[in-house]
Amino acid sequence: MAIPQRILFFIGFLLTMVGCSKNEVPEPTPNTSSKRVIMAYMVANNNLDEDIMNNVEWMYQGLSEVKDTCTLLIYYKGKSSNTYIKKPEILKYQTDGRGKINGEPILTGSNLTRKNIFSQAEVTEAVSGISTDPAVMKANFEKMRTIAPSKSYGLIFASHASSWMPATKTVSTRSFGVDGSYEINLPEMASAIQNSFPAKNVDFILFDACMMGTAEVCYELKDATHYCIASVMESPADGFPYHKFFSKLYDKEINYQYVCDETINFNKSENTWGTYAVVDCSQMEQLAAATKAQLMENADLLAEFDYESVQQYGAVTNYNDFLYFSFDMGDFIKQLNLLDYQTALDKAIVYKTCLERAYYNVVPDKDIFSGIGMYFPGRGIQDEWDSYYPSVKWYNAAGWSELMK
Repeated sequence: MAIPQRILFFIGFLLTMVGCSKNEVPEPTPNTSSKRVIMAYMVANNNLDEDIMNNVEWMYQGLSEVKDTCTLLIYYKGKSSNTYIKKPEILKYQTDGRGKINGEPILTGSNLTRKNIFSQAEVTEAVSGISTDPAVMKANFEKMRTIAPSKSYGLIFASHASSWMPATKTVSTRSFGVDGSYEINLPEMASAIQNSFPAKNVDFILFDACMMGTAEVCYELKDATHYCIASVMESPADGFPYHKFFSKLYDKEINYQYVCDETINFNKSENTWGTYAVVDCSQMEQLAAATKAQLMENADLLAEFDYESVQQYGAVTNYNDFLYFSFDMGDFIKQLNLLDYQTALDKAIVYKTCLERAYYNVVPDKDIFSGIGMYFPGRGIQDEWDSYYPSVKWYNAAGWSELMK
């Protein structure tokens, strides 16, 4: 007698179920990546538009080297004259690790052109508005999270920046990003990131922007990210050489030394300058406590302290005067009291490197460079900076609020 097809199907189904071990780990939910997703927030409505477009190309090249399924999302707002991006957009590039990006063959050789790279992107219209507005930033990060849900993220910020300082532009108290004449201040930026990633799953923030490698910045971000990659000096307009290390940013354990060394080597080959460091932001509370202890113990010395002898990282150029905006923390404490401050720094600074090349009046010293800078308020360096300084959390955490009474 013939067995009905429905029964045969049912028997086959049972055999399939029996063939699956009950101890077998289930497949992860396809909508949530177990691999880190990298998001780049590129505020290029300024004179860096061309350089940041180059950075997108380098990121694409770096992504093409990944041997796994990985995703890159880019929020991009360029100038109105930008040929390829006329309004704010979110670009998605996903590699399958087997030679394709967004389902198409990876671009190589003569096909690797800017036009083709942007044509291959999956484009989503970004939330409109000024890109440095905290609400707009948060809305776009949330939109990006919806596009590419993941267990963890890495963030890259690219634009102009001026660390913790108030801006000299039309909008005051600003520190990152130039969208026309609008920027975002450090506390608002930290809050926007925290609110955008409530699961606290941002593994690192890389600042492709000037002067963000300071205690003020890293302390403000201690609840927003684990690691911060930045320069305490002004950075070359070329930006980070993503084509040299980008694939490494998807590794479970990132080799931060490799990232910094490749950047320094690139800068050396381009005859530019640079200081780069990776800060463990989870150690910033301890570093603040150690700094406060040193400052309090030597409070009587601060009024006459010769800060001009300390390694400082602020350049004086034809368009800006950042002289003494940030002093090397290790050198500052060492010259203040000659005591060893290295233990606290070693815990916070994962890796540091620099080129001993001049950028205007700033010449880093490898033997002095500790990886992070700090301002010295209350000495009349710049009244505007002193007035604004209490708005950053480091001011209280490091004891400056008590010393300024």
